[in-house]
Amino acid sequence: MRDVFKIFFHTGWRQQLLIVFALMVSGLVEIVGIATLWPIVGLLGGETHMKSHAIDEYVRWGLAELNLPLTIEVLLLIIVGAATLSFVFGTAGSVFVGRSVANFGTSVRLQLIDAMVHAKWSYFVAQPVARYTAAVNSDADRASVAFKASALCLSGLIQTLVLMGMALFVSWPFFLGAVAVVAVLWLGVGRYMRMAKKAGRGKSKHNLALLHAVTDALTNVKALKAMNRHSFIGHTFAVHVERLRRATQAETYSTSAVRAVQEPLFTILILGGLFIGHSVLGMDLRVMLGSTLLLKRVADSIGTVRSNYQRVVLERPSFWHLQHLLQEVRANREHLSSGKMPSLPATIEFSDVGFAYPGKQVMRGANVTLAAGELTTIIGPSGAGKTTIADLVAGLHQATDGTVKINGLPLQEIDMAGWRRQLGYIPQDSILFNDTIINNITLGDPTVSRGQVEAALKAADAWGFVSKLPGEMDFTIGVRGSLLSGGQRQRLAIARALIGDPKLLILDEATSALDKKTAKEISRAARALTGSRTILAITHQALWVRAADRVYEIRDGKVTTAPAGVN
Repeated sequence: MRDVFKIFFHTGWRQQLLIVFALMVSGLVEIVGIATLWPIVGLLGGETHMKSHAIDEYVRWGLAELNLPLTIEVLLLIIVGAATLSFVFGTAGSVFVGRSVANFGTSVRLQLIDAMVHAKWSYFVAQPVARYTAAVNSDADRASVAFKASALCLSGLIQTLVLMGMALFVSWPFFLGAVAVVAVLWLGVGRYMRMAKKAGRGKSKHNLALLHAVTDALTNVKALKAMNRHSFIGHTFAVHVERLRRATQAETYSTSAVRAVQEPLFTILILGGLFIGHSVLGMDLRVMLGSTLLLKRVADSIGTVRSNYQRVVLERPSFWHLQHLLQEVRANREHLSSGKMPSLPATIEFSDVGFAYPGKQVMRGANVTLAAGELTTIIGPSGAGKTTIADLVAGLHQATDGTVKINGLPLQEIDMAGWRRQLGYIPQDSILFNDTIINNITLGDPTVSRGQVEAALKAADAWGFVSKLPGEMDFTIGVRGSLLSGGQRQRLAIARALIGDPKLLILDEATSALDKKTAKEISRAARALTGSRTILAITHQALWVRAADRVYEIRDGKVTTAPAGVN
């Protein structure tokens, strides 16, 4: 039960205490209704001279205080009133629970997204995308279910304790009977609880593995189909789906088994209690009937506790995985430096810069100058560290040796957020969405006008084809821009980078996947953007060497100058 309390109070305690209070009052009011049955049974049986029970005395005292007669009509009205109040407070508790669950699900998603957005780039380098997709979607949903189940579990626990207190007040033998009901109903399903715990862990593990497989497969589905290897996808999916099926089957079986076991256990306990109460203890009719009803309510309450605790056990892996992931991402938050903003366009200088990943030296003693308003090209073999230079310029990585200066200011002393707003970045694989051209360019920024989008498209040499599309800027480009050619997609990526009027434009292998003619057209378009902008091209293509004002080659961790020739 420890997880129930930890999950329920994980996000705070004020509203949670309101929930507990409302549910406790609901349970107490329900007891008033049950207590009223004692004198009702006596009046219906005409047993005016039978031995009085303590509950009768309390009911008579309460009626006397309210100046009400002891009649069946009054007692029935009390039961109706108690049921109504119990409903009101129970509903209030349910409303609090519903509101808390909705707030939790929304809040934890927003917190995780905010933490991911502000995390260091170096943290994301080796992180699988599916991990965060699962967290924001399925894990957040299952965590909300765990939170709701913990609240309902505590609700049932409170009601059980209140009813047990009344059972002790009514008769110590029936209190022992209530204890027996609780013990048998709880311990009798222990095996299935353990099965549920194992199923919950398996479901989380295999669901995440399936998401990993889906993400990886769909990213490479075109190449796999081209080689007729796409059947591999189905095989991979089948393995993970089968494991997920087994975990889900175990979950369903444990849930159904607990429900099936509870009813016969309760029936046996009630019949045994009635026999012992009548034949051995000689209890009167009122105590027998009232206590039987009380035991039934105890069984219902412990059933609520049991079913919701089982749901907590099933979903808690997702709850704690989500919380641990949130802590992990927050621990890797990027702390942007605040300082001066350099004049733009800026000259960027690397002085004896070195950079290394854990266990791997990427660059050492690099001296590079990206002159303001010029196009500088970095060439070298794959994996040599070309992109690392761009990452250092953007502050995504920090140099392990030497200094990077922006117009004479060390990178760590400038306003990093302001500096990055002056950067435009075009990667090799353009990230385009199944949306309109205008939304792909603005990324939903309402401050960007259609005129600005058109100007950016013209600057990127993209307006020629966009103006011929149905709807022009309102044309939907398909999944990952599939309705456009590779060159058209890259031009849109350049337009997106230009929409903020950046003073430093970084092209990271931006034309490596394009044909020679299209790549040359894009290099010329980039060349036309120099003067008011500094441009850095990361590439292995000779055409960017010819377009550059200066060229550097990186090989085996060393950076050297190379001949350049402007077209």
